[in-house]
Amino acid sequence: MHAFLDRVSAAFVAKPEIVVVDGLAPHDVLAALNVESTDVLILAHHVSYANDGALADFSADTVRHEAQKAILAIELARRIPRTLRLRLAETAEWPRQIAELLGVNYSDVLPAAEPVPTEAIVGNGSAAASASQLPSPSLLRTYLAPLLAAAEHPASIVVAWSRECFLYGDAPGEGLPATVEVAGRGRILAYGPYMPLPQGRWRATAYLGFSADIGSMPFILEADTDAGITRGFFEVKQGGIFTLELEFEVTDPFHPVEFRLVSQDSALEGLASLIEIRLEQSPATGA
Repeated sequence: MHAFLDRVSAAFVAKPEIVVVDGLAPHDVLAALNVESTDVLILAHHVSYANDGALADFSADTVRHEAQKAILAIELARRIPRTLRLRLAETAEWPRQIAELLGVNYSDVLPAAEPVPTEAIVGNGSAAASASQLPSPSLLRTYLAPLLAAAEHPASIVVAWSRECFLYGDAPGEGLPATVEVAGRGRILAYGPYMPLPQGRWRATAYLGFSADIGSMPFILEADTDAGITRGFFEVKQGGIFTLELEFEVTDPFHPVEFRLVSQDSALEGLASLIEIRLEQSPATGA
């Protein structure tokens, strides 16, 4: 794709500047954008394994890295008036898409299409295959895939972190079990997943389950971002499945976000379950 874009640039007397940001730190890219004005963004090969049919295993670190690149594309698209996404499966359409984007004649861009590029060179955001076990395959489906889609249409963004994404407070570093014993002193029961979110205001809806013997028990749900810690306080008086909403702000879109479920008092018995945290950012809350 780089070769194709280079040929597009060479096809004009007044050349559009093609800047490749692949490999640069996301913070550096956004910092440069605040200095250099840009009116066109091309997302080159912004695709990944984050499809429903993807069966490959990837580490949480790989997902985090890919999420940062997807979020970079989202933040760029929010700041740049015109955005185009080039897909490898649509190489024949590239000249027409580029011509429409730049407002030039199709015939001026067509020569750049020969030979058709097939190399998987990345631009703003792409998949880097690093195979290892993924703690939660749902991260691909309910977190990374929506972020990749939002890079093309950065409007309302909805992602979800399931229980498998979180870690166990009683055994740091280990995955969170389906149910957690509340008995004992007040403490952090669950934490994680240390994944980034695009900049702006967010509403988290936590789905929590409690056993019938939980009694009257106070809990805290914390959202820890670069902007600080936001806390939601709630008291459980009976067993069942409940939801808790919490609004928080993200100021650094590449900072890993952490949630913590905390029991405030000591308890003799009872089970708790962090089922899922659903996160939604409306268009009005974006950057």
